[in-house]
Amino acid sequence: MIDSIKKITASILILAVLFFSVLAVLSIWDIIEVEQVFRKSLLTLVVIFCSSVVILFVFSNFLKGDDNRGNQPPR
Repeated sequence: MIDSIKKITASILILAVLFFSVLAVLSIWDIIEVEQVFRKSLLTLVVIFCSSVVILFVFSNFLKGDDNRGNQPPR
């Protein structure tokens, strides 16, 4: 379950980065005549990065499996 959530989240983040990168490149080359698109794209990527750091922190600290059970001596 957690692996599928991680894969879906990674796919969404990759698609968002690709979308905003293409938008920024089109803005740099003046194909899109929208002011401050590049700045807004970078700020959006920063927000996506910060939220993915929080998600990674939650997954790695609170939603761990019982991987440490094998290290305990038998009873």
